[in-house]
Amino acid sequence: MPKRFRFGLTLFPVMSERQVWIDEVKRAESAGFSAITVSDHFRSSGGIWPSLITAAEVAPSLRVGTIVLNNDFWHPVLVAREAITAQVLTEGRFELGIGAGWDELDYRAMGLKRQPAARRIERLGEAIAILSQALAGRPIRFAGAHYRVDGGDPWPVSPTPIPLLVGGGGRRILELAARCADIVSLHRNLEHGLAASWAAEGRDHGPFDSGMSERVSWVRSSAGERFEQLELHALLLKAVVTDHRLRVAAELGRPIGFSAEQILASPHYLVGTVEEMVADLRERRSRWGISYWTLVAGNDVEAFAPVVAALAGT
Repeated sequence: MPKRFRFGLTLFPVMSERQVWIDEVKRAESAGFSAITVSDHFRSSGGIWPSLITAAEVAPSLRVGTIVLNNDFWHPVLVAREAITAQVLTEGRFELGIGAGWDELDYRAMGLKRQPAARRIERLGEAIAILSQALAGRPIRFAGAHYRVDGGDPWPVSPTPIPLLVGGGGRRILELAARCADIVSLHRNLEHGLAASWAAEGRDHGPFDSGMSERVSWVRSSAGERFEQLELHALLLKAVVTDHRLRVAAELGRPIGFSAEQILASPHYLVGTVEEMVADLRERRSRWGISYWTLVAGNDVEAFAPVVAALAGT
């Protein structure tokens, strides 16, 4: 039985006035989205926690969350404290997304050296172990290669479970997500940057969509019996409603060196009429099991609303 469709919108809360943020959030709610999320980048994202709490207050139908925190910038005990508080203040509508980090420019902004991927993923695994204790309301007792924590008593207790989303594009991070997360976010491997990730996708995977098929197989294998309980997630980087599907797909593919056919095969692009988009998303859920889709900021929310209306909850 496939999971029901739901749709989120990632926004970048860099604003000069409170009302600007409120208007964006309410626009998403009016368009039928079920979640507002924020990312953790210094060049495009503002403050995370106050933005999410404000969003939850002004749009009571929405869930709010992070896609995704960079684990290297946040100690897991602090993340647990903020997440539990967010869960209380949003009355159970918070989702915690976390990843191993990838953007070299963000690390430079923090004055940190980006460690090799294996070390970052190992560190994330320990952080998730700490978060699991904390979010279950247990005092944190942990000693590992990267963290040593004695959380003491008592520890704040979340009134309801906080869904954990873990995202990435490489095998090690997705296998970790499959073992630990409630929601697995499947993306390109961004280890060498955005441009390199597209080049690798085209070079390493034959048919342009086979990279996603391989990633889902990693998750399925590592999750074992719990695979059926997982919710699979992916970003929609561009969604363009148009009667000129091939022409627009070609225009989107030109800057990254891909054909219209490759863009249409990519899980991270959606181009066509509303009916074609609905059919494509149903096919992608059938093929990969992805039911939770997040539209990235900068897309036309109102134009995409009929797609949300046709599929959300089905």
